[in-house]
Amino acid sequence: MIVQGRDITGPVRESADVCIVGSGCGGGASAKILAEAGKKVIVLEEGGHYTSKDFDSTEQTAYKNLYQQRAGQATDDLSVTVLQGRCVGGSSTVNWTTSLRTPEFVLEAWKRDHGLVEYSSKELEPYFEKVERYLNIHKEPFENHNPNNRIILDGAKKLGYRSTVVGRNTDNCVKAGACGLGCPFDAKKTVAITYIPDAVRAGATVFANFRANNIEVRGRTKQVSGVVFDQQTQKPKTDFLIEAPVIIVSASAINSPVLLLKSNLANSSGQVGRNLTFHLTSAVLGLFDSIVYGAGGIPQSAMCDEFLNKNGDGGGFWLEAVPIYPTLAGLALPGFGAFHREMMHAYPHIGATIVLVKEIDSSGRVTANDEGRASISYSLRSRDLEYLQKGIEVAASVQFAAGAKKVMTLHTRPTEFQSPAEVRKKLASADWGMNEIALYSAHPLGTCRMGADPKKSVVDAHCQSHDVKGLFVIDGSVTPTSLGVNPQVTILAIAEKSAQWLAEHFSQL
Repeated sequence: MIVQGRDITGPVRESADVCIVGSGCGGGASAKILAEAGKKVIVLEEGGHYTSKDFDSTEQTAYKNLYQQRAGQATDDLSVTVLQGRCVGGSSTVNWTTSLRTPEFVLEAWKRDHGLVEYSSKELEPYFEKVERYLNIHKEPFENHNPNNRIILDGAKKLGYRSTVVGRNTDNCVKAGACGLGCPFDAKKTVAITYIPDAVRAGATVFANFRANNIEVRGRTKQVSGVVFDQQTQKPKTDFLIEAPVIIVSASAINSPVLLLKSNLANSSGQVGRNLTFHLTSAVLGLFDSIVYGAGGIPQSAMCDEFLNKNGDGGGFWLEAVPIYPTLAGLALPGFGAFHREMMHAYPHIGATIVLVKEIDSSGRVTANDEGRASISYSLRSRDLEYLQKGIEVAASVQFAAGAKKVMTLHTRPTEFQSPAEVRKKLASADWGMNEIALYSAHPLGTCRMGADPKKSVVDAHCQSHDVKGLFVIDGSVTPTSLGVNPQVTILAIAEKSAQWLAEHFSQL
């Protein structure tokens, strides 16, 4: 059953075998597996419960209901906008469906540097396959790629760069372009319409509008306490307390460390909240004679990964398309006044290619501020800055190769290229400070990282805290490094693996 804040009339006191904080990829998959294993499962979700009937394909509704801080979450210095879901299903409800396995070179680094021998490609293969079957992950035929994605496919091909079609977790997709706003057709196989309903059918209870504020350990029993909110007004209504021997924190790489820090738990290593990676992202815009209309069609169906780990250092970048929704476009497009107005008039003719950096020397930190909410910082270091600069250069070249007549970056001071010959020279003189170019992330990772050494990590290979037996963290925060691919499949595979182990060893905890 799914219970919403509006259904609650008084304080909530419940007990369970497992209490899961968060209903995204980590929490949703864990709930299904453990409920189907016969455990009494309670899931707590800070956001609301919305279905396709609530999705009207507008940014106004989606940002208000489905995103953290109405899509305005950012680092403390406002240099990086951090987009995350805040609803039943988490970020899977608003992502753009890109579904990719963890690269083998990343898993090798986890084994070599973090002692995670259980995370080889061979070990994860059955979990990847299970996730792909369950979510109908598949690649689209060429005719389904919209003009924005064909910029990557066509441009990369002309330049001799490797490009590929990406997997998508959809079924009977109508190519409406609304993936980031909540799919009104239930074609996107989100956690909210797959894992969560299966968990509920197996007996799990999901409480929406329940914000967990503290975890207290009392011997084998643990208590999660917090506040119940009214979904419409977002005002506190009452409180709750859930008791369970096993707690799974699945609140994301931003909010999981905040909950642990506020609870003074699982931090003997001092690593909780540290090692934040972003897949730091910016965009390059091409102006075409033909209509591109980047908000229509499948938002992401192609990528160029020619430069991912190209130097063998575990870093690099890759290119993807990004849906150009009007509000986000208005915020991101360069310039002010008349220049910005001109850009918005050209909106239907703009194609957008994003550069995502697979970090090797940059990282951030999440702490709890005085109000008990997330405080986010991030430092961009020299090697990753070089990859960001190179990525923007390559993306601009791809845009020109695909037919753009003018290309622009997202620098605060407009940086435009009229031809490929201008790109490198103008980028060399551009401003690269953290607030001089628009930067984004939809992939915060790593703040409760997994590892064999309790002195250097927060959880072990099963995602159980090194410090507290029966306390697990299962979400994107456990990845030991930046991934180099969109994280949805990685998180689901980790959740499938860890929850299965937990179900099999539950009596020993």
